[in-house]
Amino acid sequence: MKTLLYNILLLLFPLVLFAAKGDQDIALVLKINGQAEFESQSRWQPLQKGQRLDDGAKIRTAEDALVAIVFTDDKSMMKIRGGSLVEINGDRGVKGIKKRIKLDLGSIWSRITSGGAAYRLETPSGVAAVKGTIFYTMVDQNGLTTVIGIEGIVELFNNLGSVEVGQGTTGMLSKSETPTLGPTTSYEDWATNDGETMLLEIQVENDKNESKTLRIRFEQ
Repeated sequence: MKTLLYNILLLLFPLVLFAAKGDQDIALVLKINGQAEFESQSRWQPLQKGQRLDDGAKIRTAEDALVAIVFTDDKSMMKIRGGSLVEINGDRGVKGIKKRIKLDLGSIWSRITSGGAAYRLETPSGVAAVKGTIFYTMVDQNGLTTVIGIEGIVELFNNLGSVEVGQGTTGMLSKSETPTLGPTTSYEDWATNDGETMLLEIQVENDKNESKTLRIRFEQ
């Protein structure tokens, strides 16, 4: 039943969001724990649950924060851990939103829907490119990038070389060295170990300009 519900929501989700706002936004904020901010007109303001994010949105999180975001085309999801600085970019095309994420510092978890548009994650050390996978990415103060493969394949590369990070492996990437690959010995599964159900409320209008509240549940 859970799988059936997920598939139905996956099919209806883009239509729901189109009714809510057309095609201006590229993502929505599903959940916020702790303090998080977004940049608007060169000013940092508090981030709100249910907020729509347009191309170029920047988000920063306090040390104790956690932010969950869902993309409006294919229900791909990203979670941002505390102490992170992220920029979210997206170009709409025939196959959906081509997602380009910049992670300058901190940790994110990505679950990318298979068959959707491309997802590209840029860090100070290089790029992670994927289509349909689950993985963690961490960037430290020196720009060192760590990618932990959970499901699917992530191509991790810079101008010196590339590696393919799959399930059970960890890729490392620095600014001036060839990417390396090794087995994953241990990691903190902070994004998926709570099993929490997230509830998103969206304001929509019908053809009579009557406002309604649509509630959608997202499960891990």
